[in-house]
Amino acid sequence: MRLPVVLFLAALTGCAETAQTSIPPQPAGAPQISTIPLASLPGWNTDNTAAGLTAFVSACGAIIHLPPDQSLGGIGLSQDMAGQAGDLLNACTAARAVQPGDPAAARQFFTLYFAAYRLDQPATITGYFEPEYPGSKNPRPGFKIPLYAWPADPALQDLTRAAIDHNALYRKAPVTAYVATPIDAFMLQTEGSGRIILANGDTLRVGFDGQTTAPFTPIGRLLVDQGQLPAHEVSFQSIAAWLRDHPDEAVAEMEQNQRYVFLKPLGGLPDDEGAPGTLGVPLHAGRTVAVDRRVIPLGLPVYLATTNPVTGQPIDRLTVAADSGEGIQGADADLFFGAGPTAEDTAGRMHQPGTLYLLLPRPTPTS
Repeated sequence: MRLPVVLFLAALTGCAETAQTSIPPQPAGAPQISTIPLASLPGWNTDNTAAGLTAFVSACGAIIHLPPDQSLGGIGLSQDMAGQAGDLLNACTAARAVQPGDPAAARQFFTLYFAAYRLDQPATITGYFEPEYPGSKNPRPGFKIPLYAWPADPALQDLTRAAIDHNALYRKAPVTAYVATPIDAFMLQTEGSGRIILANGDTLRVGFDGQTTAPFTPIGRLLVDQGQLPAHEVSFQSIAAWLRDHPDEAVAEMEQNQRYVFLKPLGGLPDDEGAPGTLGVPLHAGRTVAVDRRVIPLGLPVYLATTNPVTGQPIDRLTVAADSGEGIQGADADLFFGAGPTAEDTAGRMHQPGTLYLLLPRPTPTS
């Protein structure tokens, strides 16, 4: 069944590229957008588009089970064309028939079912990953700092970080694991997921389980405003290092971000898959982005063009908006890098200028 689909896509590729879409005026607050042929996207013809298709098929696994009128987010044109689950059903159904692992077939599929739109507002591309820390499922010497899961009592879901640090949840909420320091716990919460290395060598995967309604304040911005870190040096590593180098001030500094993130234990995920994101599907290293869902709908293919902060090489690739983040605003995106030292080094330093291109679904495949 797969071969005829690929041949059909190939036959229609040329005429699909020539289709033009008139862009209606965008509402206030929506980024200005421009049409662009998919073939003109930077690196489009050399990107491993098949990896992007795998991430999209994964997102479709959640989308096809949603009510057709379920909101996915977006604003203006992105909301009109991809703001509901039903808007992506045709593409999701067809994506499952494309041969996996074939970049040419993947490019043909996206050319047929999607049109590209550049967000004309400059983007900042950041990165996130799954940090690894030693820990324990039970309190023991060296591991006394709890990572709490979502409390059943609604009255406990509005607590501040300071209240929780002072045992407001003691014996009132399930504990997922115990780590060595408050800084370890804070950095895990900053990333929203992570891996706890147990004494026997096993790994406990933990992931986002909700958050309190207390105000969110980025600690990196606080340290810059206080003159503790230069703005151009803010990274996961520099924030963690400052906290560890200032143990007498660290807890008070972290408590200025009053919002607390709950983390739950996750099942046996494959090592090469990230914890589920906002869409409820596992994150794909290098192919999942977290977005501001008020601007970019979840489940949408998003092509990004930026650079690697470590190597300086281009990062031009097809990704999928399967996650969202509190600190992501407007046309920005947060690229998931996976786990391990390389992922930490790159994601922690990622704060690069870039451009986002939305791949919005065509109402019907274009010929």
